[in-house]
Amino acid sequence: MIRASTLLKILPYVAGVLMSGLFLVGTEISSETAAMADAQQAFYQYPIDIQVFWLQGKACVILPPDNYVANCSYVPLIPIMHALTIMLAIVLALYALLRKRVNLVPKKRRTFKLHKRESDG
Repeated sequence: MIRASTLLKILPYVAGVLMSGLFLVGTEISSETAAMADAQQAFYQYPIDIQVFWLQGKACVILPPDNYVANCSYVPLIPIMHALTIMLAIVLALYALLRKRVNLVPKKRRTFKLHKRESDG
């Protein structure tokens, strides 16, 4: 079984890896939605907007002037973003609980006893 102190040393690195993964996935989702916006610019003279529906896992083009939702497409990285976010929340909660537990456990007090040497007599 892994000790709490060992987990406290490992969990910040795990959280860092998960945050890096979130950054990379978020960057890829951003570039994918930017490509959607660039593809639509040729058809419309007004600026368009891209809206990401996070819980549905899709991105849609919002067309001017009446904000009509059209051209929705499934973005496969959105469920990965959900999974990484949930895993990061679990790691941070576990770290907080372990940190609290380790701080509550009394530490062994070291006592320094002076020992007389036998040769000192």
